[in-house]
Amino acid sequence: MRGKWIPVLVGAVLIALAVGTVVWRGQRHPVSPPAAATAAAIAVARNEVTLQGKIRPRHITGVRPAISGFIEAFLVEPGQDVYEGQVLARIGAQGLESAREVAQAALERAQEQVSKSEAVVTAARMELSRADADVQRSRTAMERAERASARQQALFREGATPRLAYEKALKEYEAALKDHELIDATVRTGQEHIQSGMDEVNGAKKIVADKVRQLEEAQDNLSAAEVHSPVDGCVVSRKGEVGGSAGLSDELFQIATDLYALEVAVELKAELLKRIVPGQEALVLVLDLQSAAMPGVVREIKDNQATVEFNSTLPAIKPGMQADVRFKLE
Repeated sequence: MRGKWIPVLVGAVLIALAVGTVVWRGQRHPVSPPAAATAAAIAVARNEVTLQGKIRPRHITGVRPAISGFIEAFLVEPGQDVYEGQVLARIGAQGLESAREVAQAALERAQEQVSKSEAVVTAARMELSRADADVQRSRTAMERAERASARQQALFREGATPRLAYEKALKEYEAALKDHELIDATVRTGQEHIQSGMDEVNGAKKIVADKVRQLEEAQDNLSAAEVHSPVDGCVVSRKGEVGGSAGLSDELFQIATDLYALEVAVELKAELLKRIVPGQEALVLVLDLQSAAMPGVVREIKDNQATVEFNSTLPAIKPGMQADVRFKLE
């Protein structure tokens, strides 16, 4: 019987030794910490720190209205590409449209008066042309009658022609002379009418020029109610609401002119203010693009905030995206 229990005892001893070994190994090798704790430990070990911020453009042009008024409409949205001269918004200024309409109506009336005056002058010139032809014919007839009358007078004095022939020639000359004088007076009157008409045309044209100036001024004022983009770029921000007021100092839009020149602003805790300095290198990691990592440099530190600038090489990187900025501490 004793021989039968020996194998059982040996087996129990072996089992006890195995359990003891497992317990001993568990005490010497604790369970690994979470991955996040491990990454933090590695970062501390490598003397690195990662801070998060929002990407923004380095070169921005602000756009303000040229006149004060109420915002009638926004025509572009943030994130939209715009070109120089494009209308971004309209500002409603009371009375501008009515002033332009009044100026337009006044100009049309002045132009109509010029047309009427020019038509009068044209008609007067045509009449004068006909009168000039008539005065030439009357002068020729008068000179011919004058010669005939002088000849009959000479013959009558010599008794070579009867009195009736002389008197008839004299009456014909007097009638021709009177007709010439009437036509000549008509020509002079026509010339005076033309000169008067020209003076009226010139006066009307001066009025037209003044009305054109007034209309251009009204149109310029109305054009000023449109907010135009001064540059090519991308709208990164917009302020104000439709129906709200807009003053000359209000910056309604911010336009980024270079979407490849970017920066990230990150907040620094007190213990990092002395360890991160301007000119220090950093690595910018775009969270939305896992493969996007670009070198950057600290441009300035102001009010516990570090601004890290970098040059993007990917069109997919846009202002407003979140980014991690990794610094290697001294």
